[in-house]
Amino acid sequence: MAGKHEIELFISEDGELKVHIKGVKGPGCLKTLEEIADQVGQITEKSLTAEYYESAKKQINPRLRQK
Repeated sequence: MAGKHEIELFISEDGELKVHIKGVKGPGCLKTLEEIADQVGQITEKSLTAEYYESAKKQINPRLRQK
C-alpha cells in the first residue's frame, strides 16, 4: 500500500506560489513538482528536503548483518 502524499500550496500576497510536497521520497517529488509547474507556471527556485534523500539510503536488514 502506498504511503500518504500531501501537497501544500502557499500563495503570498504578491502572488508568489510555494509548493511543499510531503510523503514522496526520492526523485519522485521532482516529477510531481514538474506536473504542478505544467499547470501553474515556471519554477524559479526549488530546494530539496530530507525526504528527497531518503530513498538513496540503504536499509540494512538486521538479520543480514554479519556477526
